[in-house]
Amino acid sequence: MSKSFVASLIFVALAIPAPAAVAAPAPLILKPTSAWQVDYGDEKCRLVRQFGEGKQTAFLFMDLYGPNEYFQLTIAGKFVPTSVQKGDANIQFGPIEEEQKFAFVRGTIGKEPALLFSKSGRIAPPNAAELSAIKDRSDDEWINLQPISEDRKKAVKYLRIGKPLRKPVTLETGSLRGPLAALDRCVENLVASWGVDVEKHKTLTRKAEPLKSPGDWIKSSDYPENMLRAGQPALVSFRLSIGPDGIPTACHIQATTRPKEFDNAVCKSVMRRARFSPALDATGQPLMSYYQNNVYFHLP
Repeated sequence: MSKSFVASLIFVALAIPAPAAVAAPAPLILKPTSAWQVDYGDEKCRLVRQFGEGKQTAFLFMDLYGPNEYFQLTIAGKFVPTSVQKGDANIQFGPIEEEQKFAFVRGTIGKEPALLFSKSGRIAPPNAAELSAIKDRSDDEWINLQPISEDRKKAVKYLRIGKPLRKPVTLETGSLRGPLAALDRCVENLVASWGVDVEKHKTLTRKAEPLKSPGDWIKSSDYPENMLRAGQPALVSFRLSIGPDGIPTACHIQATTRPKEFDNAVCKSVMRRARFSPALDATGQPLMSYYQNNVYFHLP
């Protein structure tokens, strides 16, 4: 009796089909429909390319504000969900680089909804040792990451955007070695136009470093009052000219998503509160330099 009951249970269990696995949605693959273009601006260099056509058109923007590997990424297209205001997006420069998370706010480019990434990033995330150093650093400590090799830039075939999109989108960028090299040439000319000694900056022994955390430079009371009432966020990128004594001599807005009131609030605050250990050349002598950062104004 007991054996028969057990056998009956086993039979019933085997007769119930296993639930079917839910397949991940296939990505929307968009091929390039324009050549790479480099825009030489007064405060930044922009690499831009169009992908797809009609209602499946996407625009990729990579903005560089100085001579480093950290670019500001913007992706625009009708596939961007208008219901999501901010969060983390899953980004991969494939196929060999790992997926990473880029913080974004939603905005528009022209009439197209866009993901405006609020922090600069590279084509590759930090490795395990670099992540450990970043985790242990103080707010104002600079961490030098291992440069991304030319071979790795060449190996990039696509940019894949996952979350927060309802359906992943793959932009077939092809190799980024040539486009990023063109962006670097633009930036070298850009920095020279600021009155900075480009050659000496290639061999700095120290960059201009904040004496206190940049997070203390702008207070909640600095948020423009009329914008506060309207509940409007803003993303502002700025550059400070830093004298050999470590004191800012000028503030320049490199990019902004909101009216001039935000720009004035940022520059007024950082000019009053920001102080630096000056940049040092190869012989250890202080020299004129610059500092760049982003400010994200938002309501809790």
